[in-house]
Amino acid sequence: MSKWSIETLGSACAALILVMLGWLSGAAWPGLDFWEHVCLALLLVAAAGTAMWLMHQLRTCLASARQQLDASTMRYRDLSETAQDGMWQTDAQGTILHINQRLSDMLGIPADQLLGRRMSEYYDHATLLRLCPLLRAQEQSCMGELQYRHSDGTERWAMISGRRLYDRHGKLTGALVLASDITEHKHAEQALSLAHAELENRVALRTAQLQDVNALLSAEVAMRAQTEAALARSEERLQDIISMMPLSLFLKDADSRLLLMNQACEQQWGVRFQDVAEGRDLRHFPADQNTGFLSADQQAFASRQVVIREELVWNAQLQENRLVQTHKKPVFDADGKPQMIIAMGIDITDSKRNEENLQRTLAQLRELTDHQQTIKEEERRRIALDIHDDLGQNLMVLRIDVSLLHARTAITHPRLHRHAQRVLDTIDATIRSVRTIINDLHPSTLELGLGPAAEWLIRQMEGRSAIRYRLRIASDAQHLGLDQRQTSAIFRVLQESLSNIVRHAQASEVEVALAQDEDAIVLRISDNGIGMQPGDDGKQAAFGLKSIRERVHALGGELRIDSQAGQGTALAIHLPQPRPAAARA
Repeated sequence: MSKWSIETLGSACAALILVMLGWLSGAAWPGLDFWEHVCLALLLVAAAGTAMWLMHQLRTCLASARQQLDASTMRYRDLSETAQDGMWQTDAQGTILHINQRLSDMLGIPADQLLGRRMSEYYDHATLLRLCPLLRAQEQSCMGELQYRHSDGTERWAMISGRRLYDRHGKLTGALVLASDITEHKHAEQALSLAHAELENRVALRTAQLQDVNALLSAEVAMRAQTEAALARSEERLQDIISMMPLSLFLKDADSRLLLMNQACEQQWGVRFQDVAEGRDLRHFPADQNTGFLSADQQAFASRQVVIREELVWNAQLQENRLVQTHKKPVFDADGKPQMIIAMGIDITDSKRNEENLQRTLAQLRELTDHQQTIKEEERRRIALDIHDDLGQNLMVLRIDVSLLHARTAITHPRLHRHAQRVLDTIDATIRSVRTIINDLHPSTLELGLGPAAEWLIRQMEGRSAIRYRLRIASDAQHLGLDQRQTSAIFRVLQESLSNIVRHAQASEVEVALAQDEDAIVLRISDNGIGMQPGDDGKQAAFGLKSIRERVHALGGELRIDSQAGQGTALAIHLPQPRPAAARA
């Protein structure tokens, strides 16, 4: 009973006593005398005192029971908060009355959001049946594992145990449920299960592999005898192939001692293998050749690569040294130590002689070509001088006579005057043509040097096309010290290059630079044309470049060409610096 109910009952008893006393004083019972009324009143007063004492005792017991209940409740809350398991309690309708912090952490929901709420508001019906025993009509308790979803979306596991709560009269008052977090245990079980399954798979796979390996070993053992027999036959065929090879082949050990020679090698050296085996080759070859052979072998082992050298080899049958190109490949064992050298020799004596003859022939041909160009240039110069001295003078005399005739007939003979004017124009055109022919044969500016000749050529090219030309002559290139032959050759190279640009390059700008360094004269010609293109025009340009290259080589120079499609072409000519006359002497 509450404190309010006890106080109300005491007030009612006191009021009843007062009523009774008033009633006694008013003689409410007319059938009793005075002493009977007094006795009855005393009895009522005694009954009221007893009731007040009983009320005091009852209030004291209730206060003690309330203190014990509060202490028990605090102990229950402390126990639930310190427990490692989640715990919650519901009433008979499934409303959460208490939930500890551990269960709040397991669910990921604050406790203040769960108190006073029903479990059905947070979980589906199937999960709620496993969590709350109140909804299991046929069971008084529940126990088992539960997989649930945390508020962060992760899957977790818990061990659930719960039961219904009844009062002493058998009335349902609620339910109590405990939950232990077994997520890590479940993860460990799953990992252990996966590891066990993987181990079983590996064992099965390894067993199958061992069976396969055993089968392969059995097959290899069965085929080893066949392989050894085939190897023996292969070695015999290899010996036959080596002996029939047209190239010279020989093997050496790590100490450069002969191990094998084929017939071609015996013919190349003019000696049999039996005569030079076991170190006797040192007595066959001259000492300087043996030293070179040993050096080449050591170089091959040191570089661990194929070494190609040209060596002189003594041929005993021909009694002469033959030039041989040897290819030596080092072979190493499993530990990386030198094992042997496989060498092949190619006799290049005849090819070297033919190459030297070809070089001499080419040099003679270039000298002949240069001589022809020189003769041709001298002939042009002579013809130009003859035309200038003979035809030029005659034309000038003829023009003077016609000019006099033209002047004298201006008034007296108008028709003859006009005819003389036409003849005078024809003579002037002829003189210009003669001058053009003379300059084409041998420009007179060549007598002044390469720089003035280049300037005259640039002016002539500008008058014939729409291409813009730029000429740059370094200050140190004004006096190059070239003779007439070199000046004419370089001028013709420049003339041919500019003509090729006009015909094939489709350029709008051309730059010509003439410079001089310590040991060479550099002539660079560049344009912004289309570059070298394939086709017939390209073939004609190639012939022009060949002519230029031959002229440059005849002068001992070098020609370099840098051409890119759509970006123009740059042609650089490097000529050796001419030596002074005293140095040449």
